[in-house]
Amino acid sequence: KSMKLKTILLSLTLIFGISHISFADFEDGLTAYNSGDYTKAFQEWQILAEDGQVRAQYNVAWMYAYGVGTLKDYQASVAWYKKAAEQDYVHAQYNLANMYLRGDVRNDEEAVYWFRRAAEQGDAPAQYNLGLMYANGKGVTKDMAQCKIWIKKAAENNDPKIRVLAETFWKEQELAKY
Repeated sequence: KSMKLKTILLSLTLIFGISHISFADFEDGLTAYNSGDYTKAFQEWQILAEDGQVRAQYNVAWMYAYGVGTLKDYQASVAWYKKAAEQDYVHAQYNLANMYLRGDVRNDEEAVYWFRRAAEQGDAPAQYNLGLMYANGKGVTKDMAQCKIWIKKAAENNDPKIRVLAETFWKEQELAKY
């Protein structure tokens, strides 16, 4: 029994030790970023991103998208956002959808897919954008009933800026009639 207990304790020590190191590296990246050393921040987060750390993947994707600490690379940005988005990281899902909608890597169907994933997690901007996609028939068959559902969710969400946009769109498009 004592050998089994020692193995369990050693395993827990390793798990917590590794997660502490991972957290420390993420914090090192954050410290570097906040002090303006974007290249160091990118390098710190790149290592964690390759190990599957979702927040690091998101940060690396963002840095590639805007050319901060590295060269601007939309393909790399999309790839890293996708890795984080597939782990249900809502901010990555939303940004990935925007990359597909507005970026160099356009694909309206993919934009709809990722807006929906984020919208289903309660993200107000994603709900609003998904509603617009249905209203415009962009990446999806035009469907004002679906538009109404998503615009209503966006309006009822707790994001005041999105609420104003959603309420304005609701009135302009007379969504109450659908």
